[in-house]
Amino acid sequence: MKLPVFLLALACSLATLSARAQPGAWWPAVAHPTHPRTLLTPDQLPQVRASLRAPTAGGLYRGLWAGTQAAPPTDNTSASGRRARATFAKNAAFVVLLDRQPAADSLGPLPATTRAAQMQQVTQLLETLNPAVEPFASFSGTTYTEWQWRSKELIDYLIAYDLLRGAGMPDTALTMARQQVQTFAGNLYRESNKPFMGLYFYRQIKNNHTLMTAAALGMAAVVLNEASSSDSNLQPTNWANTALFHLDNVLWMDAQRQSDPVAVAGYAEGPYYFKYAFLNCLPFIRALGHFAPGASFSCTYNGTTRTIPNPYSDPRYARLYQWAAAITMPDGRLPALEDSYVDMAMPELALTGQARFTPTLALSKLSTSQLNTLQAQLRDATVDMRAAYLAALPVPTAAGGASLTHLPQSGNLIFRSGADSLAMYFHLYGKSGPAQDNSGGHSQADASSFILQAQGQLLALDAGYLSYARRSDVGQATNHNLVLVDGAGPTIGTSGAANDAAATLPLAFATPGLAFGEVRTAYRNATITRKALLVRNRYVLLADFAASSTPRTYTWQLHGYGLEGGNAATGVFQENFGQQQATWNKNGVQLLAHVATPGPATFGKATSVHELTYNTTENHTVLLVESPAVARTQFLTALYPSAAAPAATSFVTRSTTATAALSASSSGYQDAAFTQADTVQSTLTTLPKPLTADGLLTFLAIDSAGQATQTLLDQGTLLRYGPDTLLHTTRRATASWQVLGDGRYAGYVSRATTLVVPMAQMPAQVQGSALDGYTYNARTHQLSIRLRDASDVSVQTTARPLPVTLVQFGGRRGPAGVALRWQTAAEVNNQGFAVQRSTAASPGFTTIGQVPANGNGNGNGPASYIFTDTSAPAETVYYRLQQQDTDGTVAYSGVVALGPVTAPLMLQPAPVPADAEVRVVATGLLPAATVLELLDARGRPLRQLPLLALSTLTTAALPAGIYYLRALDKQGRPAAPAVRIVVTH
Repeated sequence: MKLPVFLLALACSLATLSARAQPGAWWPAVAHPTHPRTLLTPDQLPQVRASLRAPTAGGLYRGLWAGTQAAPPTDNTSASGRRARATFAKNAAFVVLLDRQPAADSLGPLPATTRAAQMQQVTQLLETLNPAVEPFASFSGTTYTEWQWRSKELIDYLIAYDLLRGAGMPDTALTMARQQVQTFAGNLYRESNKPFMGLYFYRQIKNNHTLMTAAALGMAAVVLNEASSSDSNLQPTNWANTALFHLDNVLWMDAQRQSDPVAVAGYAEGPYYFKYAFLNCLPFIRALGHFAPGASFSCTYNGTTRTIPNPYSDPRYARLYQWAAAITMPDGRLPALEDSYVDMAMPELALTGQARFTPTLALSKLSTSQLNTLQAQLRDATVDMRAAYLAALPVPTAAGGASLTHLPQSGNLIFRSGADSLAMYFHLYGKSGPAQDNSGGHSQADASSFILQAQGQLLALDAGYLSYARRSDVGQATNHNLVLVDGAGPTIGTSGAANDAAATLPLAFATPGLAFGEVRTAYRNATITRKALLVRNRYVLLADFAASSTPRTYTWQLHGYGLEGGNAATGVFQENFGQQQATWNKNGVQLLAHVATPGPATFGKATSVHELTYNTTENHTVLLVESPAVARTQFLTALYPSAAAPAATSFVTRSTTATAALSASSSGYQDAAFTQADTVQSTLTTLPKPLTADGLLTFLAIDSAGQATQTLLDQGTLLRYGPDTLLHTTRRATASWQVLGDGRYAGYVSRATTLVVPMAQMPAQVQGSALDGYTYNARTHQLSIRLRDASDVSVQTTARPLPVTLVQFGGRRGPAGVALRWQTAAEVNNQGFAVQRSTAASPGFTTIGQVPANGNGNGNGPASYIFTDTSAPAETVYYRLQQQDTDGTVAYSGVVALGPVTAPLMLQPAPVPADAEVRVVATGLLPAATVLELLDARGRPLRQLPLLALSTLTTAALPAGIYYLRALDKQGRPAAPAVRIVVTH
């Protein structure tokens, strides 16, 4: 007998309702109950299969498939054996889901018998998994560190289970497998919440271990959300609560947090431990984005309740990924900062679903013992991420091409000569505040150290990381490119405290052809200030200032990639101490270092070690320049990388007893620079005319026609070349000025002042982010530019039509950040737009992104553009566009201001489950005329009432079951995420 259709539908609805009402099951308001839901969704499956036709993806998949053709590992006891079994299960389930195997030069479907056998093989691995989890601690010591392996093992088994469900394996055939995985997750939950001698894991440990453990529990909640139990340890609701609260707490909220909820602040433990933690977090976050997109969650721990956005769409996570992308080196590796390996990239950022965070790898200059391929990177010893990477449909992008990236909260200052894999990359490091304080046991003695890469080759080394047990072998101050004081530097961090030298990055700016920044720190009762200048994207000038109240011995160090007497494998170091310089050659790339000091200095060398690969060292030669028995001194260094030897640029020391000075002949320019300890007028006589200035650092470039084209004056008021004043400020400042040609000029000033520069004719246009006004003296041919704050400046002396007619420019805050939109009516030779941002805390405008012109930059019709600022601060923020012509000319739009973020409206019902009534607390911004609407389990409206800060809804007459609450604005649009309530009587 056939049931009527409406009865059949009712039966199905009641079955679903019954499942959702089971004790401990986790059903977010917008849950998507289909499988697969971890690495991919059903609708993404055809795209992933199609992507395997591409050589890179196809090669990865063939390697993964081949690994599943042998028998599964039998060791189910040791940490490595358990991980290997879980990895096999995950990869075999991925093959079953994709239903593809190599067939000659293509991929074809799996034979039905093969597919069935692999399904059974994965099922057996799940049914026989070892669910044992070590306790948090015992009288023999802490054992929670083993959870780094248990968590990765659990995640792989959960993915395997999910992929089998997605491949059509009946739920009834996976009953024992589900019970085993639920037991495994329950054991991890129990042990991570069980105290030892009054100590709790989540209250004591606030680092990568917490994130890994929480992410594994979160993945269990997503995959096994329907599971239920009267045992609280086995309930997905508890796993989800633990996961979301502690990810939120450790990353953004706790005093020992690893990042910051507002700023781009990086990850305190450094790049490697960010990657290590997020090898767990990224699969969970991606799965949560598939399972409950756009949802937010109310989570409680130890009496604290928070409403937590879905991490997959949370802009705080985007800022963390932005940091990783911003510091990535041109060849795709992350820099070896703190305890980080030298050959490590993070292609797994593809799991974010955003191409801009996925690095392009160009690792040909790594040795065969290093992770020199994409496959090697994804098969790191701790976890195999090939399936996750393939499922993410990655579209790698090159590292950012901005000439300067200034991230003071994370301690990163990065100079780049371009966006390609051969670009020069110079990285100054200087952390303070939470970024340093919370780095603890992974903090190296590296305040103010630097790294340099060019032509795809690392040239100025950070020593890397051998292993936790051997971190002190390469983590001392003597292993880093910094200034030693009496032979020592900052102390290496320990598990109880970070290194003892906070460092700040107070100033950075870029103008065409010159980029400047500095780091300041103090250790060993001495202050160290390091200033860097990227000259014409060709070489770096490094000015180091060391000072103490008593005479000290200061030693300048450069760890270059090359060994005296070495070979092609080690690289080769050559000294030329008579010329005060040395070179390192590795893989056909050379680094020349020329060091000038005031007064006498001793040049020497030493052999040191750096990490080649895990627990394996390699030797290199260190250049040491020592200034003995002085209270203060300077080191002025030119770092010149090149693809050929000898270098095409020559440097000569021009120092005096009071100044460190050098001159250079480079690509048609004559450059001169000098440093001094005091801001007094000093003169350098090595150019055709005397160079006089009163700054701490002075730079001047003369072109082949004898014209002064580039100047930089640090903390000065006057720069004069011969009788001509090239730059003058009425207040001491750091200022730059450049002649760009065709009547165009550009500059920067670090504070409110009046900038005076020579100008042969009256300007047609003067622009600056903090411009107050300007005057032109036709008799003296000087332009005086009044600035009310730090500001960039551009001048055009010949009137010319703007290449773009801008008719609209505006912005709006949204869940993903600030969406900026603008439209042009016509374009002529438009190169594109730089999007610039300013806040009260950072008053100067800073470029945060580039948007290329539509088409070829020429057109008479309208063109529309959009840019999303995913790292927009919560405070009032100002935006403008810098329109860029194909010839380098720039023009600025008006400024758009957006008010501060107000907390979004959220609904918090209590009690849950409810009986006679439910109270609803509305937090955040509550617009007038907002109503609260009650819906049944099928989404049908039942009742409405005005939404107040505290609303009470009577539920006594409602049948027991699942209901939803949502807020609607006066236009009837959703004003807050819907929340689920359960009514029981």
